[in-house]
Amino acid sequence: MKRIYRVQRLARKEESAIIKRIFYLSIISVALVIVIFTIGIPLLGRFADLLDSVFNNNTSTISEGEIPLPPAVDTLPPTTNQLTITISGFSTNSLKVEIYKSGQLIDETNVDNGKFEFKDFRLDDGENRLSFRSINASGKSSDYTPEVVIILDKEPPDLEIQNPTEGQIFIENNKIKVSGKTEKNAQVFASGFLANVNNDGNFEVFISLVEGENKIEVKAIDDAQNTTIKEIKVEFKR
Repeated sequence: MKRIYRVQRLARKEESAIIKRIFYLSIISVALVIVIFTIGIPLLGRFADLLDSVFNNNTSTISEGEIPLPPAVDTLPPTTNQLTITISGFSTNSLKVEIYKSGQLIDETNVDNGKFEFKDFRLDDGENRLSFRSINASGKSSDYTPEVVIILDKEPPDLEIQNPTEGQIFIENNKIKVSGKTEKNAQVFASGFLANVNNDGNFEVFISLVEGENKIEVKAIDDAQNTTIKEIKVEFKR
């Protein structure tokens, strides 16, 4: 009986000791959490800010001291009939981009997140020889880009229909040849059919007629998308 009593006393002591350890550990845990949130995290934040400041200053100093690379300009049309166009592209480690026409500074624009844009840039009639360069925050400039040539062409292409002639009558065979002359490199369509155009601007295409009167539309489109349209009427009889 005494033996059982001693075992019970030991068990109660052990249980009491465990409860005390749990109590003390809880207090310590709560204290650690309070310390971390009141001192530790802000301290780590200030340390991170310090490192960020140091590395950013070093990077900024290096970037500003380097000569920037020439800007990369998005593809531009070689020929256009638009008086104003938008020119865009990318430029790294630079503050602004300058645009030159035939070697003369025309305009500049800021670089935003590596991108730049010249909106409504005005072209001159004929050839426009454009080049670009980047400028960084310390005023250092890149090399010029290779010249980009854009031709402003607002004149519609010449178009002459040599065959058939106005009011011509065709009998039995309803397949006829439409031919004539236009500008070199222009595209020609006759009633929607694409014609063959040679290096001299001569074109021809075969089309089919329906019985009765036929209206043939011939359209020439140059590289700048200027368009000339002519119409003739012919007749087909079986």
